[in-house]
Amino acid sequence: MTDSTVDRMPATVDRMPALKAVWIEQLRAVGVAIRREVGLAGVVLVLGSLAVVAVARMPVLQAMLGAEAGVLVFNPEEPPWGFFAVLVALLFPLVVWKGERRFGDTPLWSLPVDHRRHALLKVAAGWVWLLGVLGVALLWVTLAVLASGGVLGVDEVRLLIVDPARAAAGAPGATEPVNWTTPWWEWARPFTSATAAYLLASTLVLATARPLFWAAGLWVASIAVLGFAEERDVGWIQRNIDLVDWYIGGVPFTQGVQLTTGWREAWTLLPTMGMWTVSAAFWIGLGIAGVMGASGRPRNH
Repeated sequence: MTDSTVDRMPATVDRMPALKAVWIEQLRAVGVAIRREVGLAGVVLVLGSLAVVAVARMPVLQAMLGAEAGVLVFNPEEPPWGFFAVLVALLFPLVVWKGERRFGDTPLWSLPVDHRRHALLKVAAGWVWLLGVLGVALLWVTLAVLASGGVLGVDEVRLLIVDPARAAAGAPGATEPVNWTTPWWEWARPFTSATAAYLLASTLVLATARPLFWAAGLWVASIAVLGFAEERDVGWIQRNIDLVDWYIGGVPFTQGVQLTTGWREAWTLLPTMGMWTVSAAFWIGLGIAGVMGASGRPRNH
């Protein structure tokens, strides 16, 4: 080995790959990792939507299946749209990190990139793919609903409870009719909800070697808190759980009330853009903080 070769070696060994190159490679790697699961989900979505359109447009199929020809309504505020987006987002990190060890003898230590930067870029690449997949899926659902003769959003009169105590007793004047049209920000909520869910799930994936175990524990704990709130009638816990259900799962603020005309589904609270903005900022901020903290955890044990 010549002296000139030795002189050139430190510059070559110490040189780190450019951030852009690492980012592009992470996008490619995540795309390869998720292609099978996304492909299977796409097949299910296409076949399911085609079946729905066929039933909606063909009276013969309706007669054979005994189905009623109802108008499909794609309302992002109602389940299952928010729930499906969040469910996919919660499972997505498991697919993104599939086959890659995060602790112990992990490739993170052998790559010519800081392991924390590697983890953050991989999470960011997974988020980009998640939003892309979710966007295509919602666009396909939109086209399927329109092809079936359905409508997007709602334009209706909602019954709002203004006095819960009097409404429970069936007193007149305890409810108020309110004109409601699906606002533009409702169409963005599946993306912000999925983002928050993905970041929180990524936190578990990066922070622990057994994310499913911790996820199950958190789910059991939340069920216990909900049961305690209902048993003890703790109003503030129930209200906060209702807010989380609305933002994450798309469960509306409704309950049945006894009116002079009979039982009717009424709204306890009409969601606003301010509610969505604050909820999105809180949950996404919590997810970012969790990912930043979990990405700095040592990986060699």
